[in-house]
Amino acid sequence: MTVAQALDEGARRLSQSRPRSPRLDAEVLLAHVLESNRTLLYARSNAPLGETALERYRSLLAFREQGIPVAYLIGWREFYSRRFEVTPEVLIPRPETETLVEVGLEALKKSGLTRPRVLDLGTGSGVLAVTLALEHAGAEVTAVEIEPDAAQVALRNCRLHRTEVEVKIGDLFAPVSGRFDLIVSNPPYVGLDCGPEPEPNVRQYEPFTALFGGRTGLEVIERILSRAPEFLQEGGVLALEVAPHQSEGVEAMMIERGLTRTRLVSDLSGLPRVVAGYWEETGREDLGAR
Repeated sequence: MTVAQALDEGARRLSQSRPRSPRLDAEVLLAHVLESNRTLLYARSNAPLGETALERYRSLLAFREQGIPVAYLIGWREFYSRRFEVTPEVLIPRPETETLVEVGLEALKKSGLTRPRVLDLGTGSGVLAVTLALEHAGAEVTAVEIEPDAAQVALRNCRLHRTEVEVKIGDLFAPVSGRFDLIVSNPPYVGLDCGPEPEPNVRQYEPFTALFGGRTGLEVIERILSRAPEFLQEGGVLALEVAPHQSEGVEAMMIERGLTRTRLVSDLSGLPRVVAGYWEETGREDLGAR
């Protein structure tokens, strides 16, 4: 069997069970087996595929037919043009989360600080913390993760990209002290009882605690907002990724908590994905007056 024939077989098989992107999935899986990339597959389309490689490829196709995400099968996912390790212990990074990176980088640039302190809550695979550290030289980044196995994935990604991000295990703000110039979080925000349901394979294979934020999906967000002012420097920014249907409500919660200059930022699909606000002296006085 040639590379081209193997790709055709994979696309045909996956079209029955994974109709959204069968050809792409087949390409990624075969490129992984051959330790190549998708472009080179077509450059060698007439090359024969060895029996061992074909067996591995067909095994991965079978797992994909069951619904196991491609990222878990190959062990990595690209985020912000970098490759990050992912395992079933962490949520698979989504392109939408790059919007949160952009908001964070904009805030750091506007701060003018050479060594800003950055906190990433619920870091998972560490993509936010690592990307912010790499994109803003000098940033002192701390990443917090409640699940020890997930924290180990984050730590490996920090080492892979040679950053000095400090990874701490704990529940939100519990393991940190002091104040930060930027706090970011992509918290669990899917509601158990309300809001859109995740796709069946997402619910089945990705970590429950990284997806579901309580009955309404807002419980973890509310906990972050309740304590964020204690950990923000004067003029510091809090930026949260949320579900689009939650965005206006979360912005109202930020304002209620005393944050100012709040805004909603849309992702590439035009959906309000990030809610951000500043912690300023006036906000602190207003909060104390209530």
